[in-house]
Amino acid sequence: MLPKVLIVIPAYNEQAVLAKNIKQLVNFCRQSLVGDFFYSIIIADNNSTDQTSEIGKSLAVELLEVEYFFVAIKGKGAAIISAWENFTADVYCFMDADLATDLEALPKLIKSMMAGADLAIGSRFSRNSKVQRSIIRKIFSLGYRTLIKIIFKTKVSDLPCGFKAINQKTKALILPKIFNREWFFDSELVLLAEHFNLKIMEVPVIWMEKRSGDDKSKVKLFSLAKAYLAKSIELKKRLKTVYEKF
Repeated sequence: MLPKVLIVIPAYNEQAVLAKNIKQLVNFCRQSLVGDFFYSIIIADNNSTDQTSEIGKSLAVELLEVEYFFVAIKGKGAAIISAWENFTADVYCFMDADLATDLEALPKLIKSMMAGADLAIGSRFSRNSKVQRSIIRKIFSLGYRTLIKIIFKTKVSDLPCGFKAINQKTKALILPKIFNREWFFDSELVLLAEHFNLKIMEVPVIWMEKRSGDDKSKVKLFSLAKAYLAKSIELKKRLKTVYEKF
């Protein structure tokens, strides 16, 4: 039996890009995954207030590989965790709805899991990665990367990249321990996996900042930086006082 792969797309007010990008993802999977994996794509609607719900439901009717899943609690982490918890697979993936990570990395991400990884992540800092982003985001990314290395001494190069996969072991062990249901979810997932000595593989990616104009990122970087710092300190304390390493 072919391994089952679940690909979750967290979606909050993504009416501008959802239909186009889901169809692009489906076409890619039909060409690149068929024969090696059984896959399904879950649109995890994160309580959107625009037409995301209607578009998502329509795509689920139109495309056999696609399912629509509503998540009442807002937050990227909430959308991903809820979808992962409510569906069964061998490999659980997620990617951001803007498809900033080039899809050519998807088979490599999945194959890393089949090769024994407990967590596979796209890394924009890998030697073979190619990244196009604004100067302010480069500065933010470098600052956050430096902060995390100082606080946690992590060996992982890129925690917040929205392109990751886990297996059933990681789902059972790590998901119940994740507190954050918003943007820090990515980092918490990786840092907890590293704390418990799970096998982590990094996959080089081509990554391009795609949002602009009315579709620009909804995240305010400076307020996010402040929140990341607070969440990092809280997690560090929790790792010291609550969780014992295996």
